Amino acid sequence: MGEHICFRRNDRLTTVNPHWRGNPTVRGRFFNRQHRFRPGMGSVLKWRFSPNPQRKEKRDEKWNPQVNYLQSLDGVVGDSLIWLGHNSFFLQLSGKRIMFDPVFGSIPFVRRQSQFPAHPDIFTDIDYLLISHDHFDHLNRKSVARLLLNNPQMKLFCGLGTGQLIRSWFPDLEVIEASWYQQLKDEQLKITFLPAQHWSKRSFRDGGQRLWGAFMLQTESLSLYYSGDTGYSPHFSEVPDYFGAPDYALVGIGAYKPRWFMRPNHISPSESLTAALEMQAGLTIPMHYGTFDLSDEPLHDPPKVFAAEAKERNVKVAIPALGEIVKLKRMK
Repeated sequence: MGEHICFRRNDRLTTVNPHWRGNPTVRGRFFNRQHRFRPGMGSVLKWRFSPNPQRKEKRDEKWNPQVNYLQSLDGVVGDSLIWLGHNSFFLQLSGKRIMFDPVFGSIPFVRRQSQFPAHPDIFTDIDYLLISHDHFDHLNRKSVARLLLNNPQMKLFCGLGTGQLIRSWFPDLEVIEASWYQQLKDEQLKITFLPAQHWSKRSFRDGGQRLWGAFMLQTESLSLYYSGDTGYSPHFSEVPDYFGAPDYALVGIGAYKPRWFMRPNHISPSESLTAALEMQAGLTIPMHYGTFDLSDEPLHDPPKVFAAEAKERNVKVAIPALGEIVKLKRMK
């Protein structure tokens, strides 16, 4: 290949894969193991100027998802999960409070299509902020600022390079960066940063400088997998080898059409079910849909396709409403 490869990881963290040297980088940029995806402007233009068979359906769509608006977190007792739209979740697990990829409003150039189901200031006593990658629909500076204002004790756990960016905004934030397969332990809670097939970029020149990934959270009583943004690849099938079958799997289902363009980076509803079966997940909950219009399919399409195919393939799934409190229990 003629490229000098450097391996990066955080030597202060445990690595669950004994053979893992760290994430490979070439000229300071991370890449995927299976798919060296570089989204070129040519592909983007081809997509934008191609006909969309669902254009009329999208234009006529009246998207009005069910919202259970949360006035407070008083109703959250024990291990619980709340979907807040797109990839944003609140999780209470083993007495710890965790936020995933919080985005409280719209993002640059893209208006929010569903209501954020709570006042952002109700999220207090947060122990960990988990950021899967640096894209604007996952890492929102204003939302992190709001969260940090109410949770100065909160710690950030994320991929290599992402923490550096966030700390440049908020110098007092405690940051723990990880390569894939690296684990943070806090009393009963273990959080592991895992592979995903995706990419990173926030400006013209910084593509690949920050590592993307998924998360596995474990306590003595249950385990939960969070896919981040990812294309389909063998990384799902190795999850049970390291952790056993997860009780819950949160997997992306939206921003998946057209497949020729989206396949490397976003799993389809069908692929998310295949991933759930490979992981042997107890219950699968979809995300990454219905919040931002990022692709060719209408907003109602992913959950509809997901639910129908789950029934056909006999996969146990739940599609919670926005703001609905889901009580968690051991599924296996």
